[in-house]
Amino acid sequence: MSNSKVLPLAETAIFVALALILSLFSINYAQTFYMELTVIPLLLLAIRRGVVWGVVAGLVYGLLAIVLGQVTMLSLPQGILEYIVAPASLGIAGLFNTKKQAKFSTIVFAVLLGVFVKYFFHFVAGIIFWGQFAWKGWSVWLYVLITQGISAIVTALAALVILGIIYKAAPGLFIAKK
Repeated sequence: MSNSKVLPLAETAIFVALALILSLFSINYAQTFYMELTVIPLLLLAIRRGVVWGVVAGLVYGLLAIVLGQVTMLSLPQGILEYIVAPASLGIAGLFNTKKQAKFSTIVFAVLLGVFVKYFFHFVAGIIFWGQFAWKGWSVWLYVLITQGISAIVTALAALVILGIIYKAAPGLFIAKK
């Protein structure tokens, strides 16, 4: 392995470990609404290192979450969609990766895009796999839109607040050293 890959690989391992630790503190209300703090290090890595490393980190995080039993899996397809594809999709925030110091507005767009795409996959999974749990009298679409929409908004806001604090204290963390 070339030296140019060692640092990004080590950073990815560290950020995935942080995501796993933060998964212990994610807030879940009645198995319906939740705030995922795990997105914070995964988004930061994607912004710092780009799409490829962001996707790799999301994939590794998802696989480890499954292996460690941190997931609720109804079926293999649902597990793949929600715990492999969804976290990997956070890597799309890496489209906002720059070689120079990013403005905070760029980070806001990266977070919003990453969280939107991730929760799109949760929305699809909700329609296909979780519809049976819709509240009595509610359509599946509306139930999933409300539960996933609120979860996405709360998760994005938490990520923006924490990443905003990090940006204010150490803006250099959003730029990778070679």
